Amino acid sequence: MLFGVGAVGVDLGLAVHTRRKAQGAADVAAMLAAIDVTNASPIARRSLADNGFETAQASVTVGTYDSSAVVGARYSEGAGGAGNAVRVKLGTTSPTTFARLVGMPGAVPIAVTATAATAQFAAFTVGSGLAGFDGGVANLVLGSLLGARLSLGVMDYTALVGARVDGLRVLDALGVSLGLTGASYTQILQANASVGQILMALRVGAQGNAAAVSALTGLLNALPNAGNLVPIARIDALADAAALAPARGLAGPSVQVMELVSATAAIANGQNPVAVDLGATIPGLLGTRLTLAIGERRRSSGWVRPGTANATVRTAQTRMLIETSLAAPLGLGQLSLPLYVSLAPAQGTLRSLTCASSPPGSRQVVIDGQTGAATLAIASVPRAAITTADTGPDLSQPAAVLTLPLIQVTGRAQSTIGAGAQSLTFTDADITTHAVRSISSGAVAQSLTGSLLGSLTLQVNGVGGNTLVTQALGATLSAAAPPLDLVLTSVLKLLGLRIGYADFDVDGTLCGQAVLVQ
Repeated sequence: MLFGVGAVGVDLGLAVHTRRKAQGAADVAAMLAAIDVTNASPIARRSLADNGFETAQASVTVGTYDSSAVVGARYSEGAGGAGNAVRVKLGTTSPTTFARLVGMPGAVPIAVTATAATAQFAAFTVGSGLAGFDGGVANLVLGSLLGARLSLGVMDYTALVGARVDGLRVLDALGVSLGLTGASYTQILQANASVGQILMALRVGAQGNAAAVSALTGLLNALPNAGNLVPIARIDALADAAALAPARGLAGPSVQVMELVSATAAIANGQNPVAVDLGATIPGLLGTRLTLAIGERRRSSGWVRPGTANATVRTAQTRMLIETSLAAPLGLGQLSLPLYVSLAPAQGTLRSLTCASSPPGSRQVVIDGQTGAATLAIASVPRAAITTADTGPDLSQPAAVLTLPLIQVTGRAQSTIGAGAQSLTFTDADITTHAVRSISSGAVAQSLTGSLLGSLTLQVNGVGGNTLVTQALGATLSAAAPPLDLVLTSVLKLLGLRIGYADFDVDGTLCGQAVLVQ
């Protein structure tokens, strides 16, 4: 009986202690190996040896971990160096003293398993051409998307463009606002939040930047109510990092506040076309009306790994119709000039990520970028045709530029800019400073509308030719290029887009980290 009590009190206690020590060693080995999966086996075995365990009794495998799978099937072995997880299995024994005297084995076999997943990701944004806002146009367009009357100044927009927030801190604030304080990031992303809640979360994330906080407060005060509900995952995604089910408090990508504001507004508006009457606010034009349609919007990648589906990010397909009127020469009244613009999505793909810490400053991200094709036209386009739900309107019919009792002048012009592709390499300094790199689809005229108006073909009563009327009208219409450029670029900058270009910046990298997983 005494030997039996000794076996329980001493031998069993020693076995529990040995198991805990083995589990700790396996955990450390798995986490260290997961930081560099290409050298997982030597790293893990060296760690086990340093902690006093015989590496011959251990196995180290590289695989893929997905937290969305059922427990027991989240780790898949056999991914080679391209995997994102490492599993370490360790076998050892704990010798017995009293147990063998009562007929039990002289050693207790112990087997432990540890699985760790890498947390090496990059986050980037495509279409970050946000700068130099015209406050009046931006207020009308953004206000129409939000259903609010805005009065922000140019300095407010400059503050929003210059401010950045940690994407996961925004999710933390949304979790509090939605009563999900104990929820994971994945659970928060599955919820919907009102526009007001998202703007308040951005304001929390921007604390310390007084100008940005003031601008966000102005947006909040202008909302007539809380605003439409928006799926959180469509504006602030975890992307590949969601597979790790990261714990709250993990550092997130540094995202531009204006990017999130414009994305929230576009998603809240849905597929509804935006109609904005700018009136006579544009110098050089008697009146301007804008009809805008924005397709599915996704621009910031969140934490992603090269080679995954989330590693490719696209901007939104955008179509707009700018209808302007201006004074006609020779006392002929008013001219009408409709400008149609269609932008296909630009895209970026994370091709590679180097998280080397030696030598210092050797971090590097490579993105394969592609611009979206663009079409500009002066043609007869009905407002109802401005939608992203079809292939686009018919641009073959000339627009009525001038209509008089005996004279009708029509005109038509069209220009197409094809897509261009290029690989961009971001150095450690580029990543640190959030440098914006651009690619161009080719020779893009400084004034696209000026180039388009220069090729405009005018007809008087259906007959072409170089007449006094067409000469006078052509000169007047060409002078409308600068105010048209102002409207066009102001709207596109609000949406983070440029014609013929795609802009990219790296929001950050997550290197040298690994987490234990089930």
